[in-house]
Amino acid sequence: MHKLRVLFLLTIPVICGADCVTQFSESSLAMLMNERRTIEVLISGCSNIQNLTINVEHEGYLAIFPNILQINGTTTGNFHIDIKALTAGETSIYLEPLPPEQIIKFVKVQVYKSELLEVLSIIVGWTYFFCWTISMYPQVLQNFRRKSVVGFNFDSVVINITGYALYSIFGIGLYYGPVIRKQYEERNPFSIIAVQPNDVFFGIHGLLLSSIKGAQCLCYDTGGQTISWFAKWFHYITAVILIVSGILSLTNKLEWLDFLYICSYIKLAVTFCKYGPQAIMNYKRKSTDGWSIEAVLLDIVGGLFSVLQMFMNAYNYDQKLTWIFKNPAKLWLGISSLLFDLLFVVQHYCLYNKKWKNKRQDENDVKVETTIPLNQIQRLQE
Repeated sequence: MHKLRVLFLLTIPVICGADCVTQFSESSLAMLMNERRTIEVLISGCSNIQNLTINVEHEGYLAIFPNILQINGTTTGNFHIDIKALTAGETSIYLEPLPPEQIIKFVKVQVYKSELLEVLSIIVGWTYFFCWTISMYPQVLQNFRRKSVVGFNFDSVVINITGYALYSIFGIGLYYGPVIRKQYEERNPFSIIAVQPNDVFFGIHGLLLSSIKGAQCLCYDTGGQTISWFAKWFHYITAVILIVSGILSLTNKLEWLDFLYICSYIKLAVTFCKYGPQAIMNYKRKSTDGWSIEAVLLDIVGGLFSVLQMFMNAYNYDQKLTWIFKNPAKLWLGISSLLFDLLFVVQHYCLYNKKWKNKRQDENDVKVETTIPLNQIQRLQE
């Protein structure tokens, strides 16, 4: 079953003049392909406007009737628009005329091939969100039960705290900051602000759990472990970048949106850097004791489902696979996380598996005890 979802992203989609304002009657609309729906456009203060043209960003995706609204100086009124989905893909609907100084407001349209795939994509999305969220708890619980953080790398903890703090700043600023949202809309007139409430929750939740792990490192037995020079220098450089960019933003030399982008870039660096210290520590100790494999297994499930959703959406939106590479950060972060997680699995279950080593040692001991020296065999034969 084909389906179209039309996302009306803003309550005041178009400002046509100093006093002319239009508003769509629906905040969201779902349609089956080839099905027609009617929405209203509410007009007010448009006495100087004769006609409004309904434009579709990409041809061939939608059929719109009428494509011209005859305002004829109407001060206030409702106008009906018929929409029909034609083919799968993504596009936008917007109205003209629009003064050059105004921000283009639009209706983002997503046309799906299959209703089933859309539902599955939503399920997959919430599944990896749930897995990544609860993956933070096993290590906290293990540290609490052992009253020790021996085997759990401090560098990963402090780097993660910084990463989630910056992720939270980025999410809160872009979702709740009106000035920053306006700057984003000016630069990206036909793009959706991708940050959602669950992204804000994920960042704050991750910061809280990482801070708890940091507190455990201060309270429990550490085995003499300290923060390495690598983590210290990482934070020195991060602090300098944030202070300089913050001063530039406060003095209007840099827009706050750019400051948030800088925070997001550092977060990407955190994701690449946070796994290495734990992997190296496991290698040096030849053990994974004190470190939770359950967190890694949940992270693997989340990473697989994240990449799976990208491929599902690429097919369902009738996009080429190159569409996936339009979000390279998400793709390569997911792949890099999976590669490190697989390394951790090999370390835990193969290289440094205590049960496997003990079993091999027991087998060797049995062989030694049951082996009869050659000279004793010769004496027995005599």
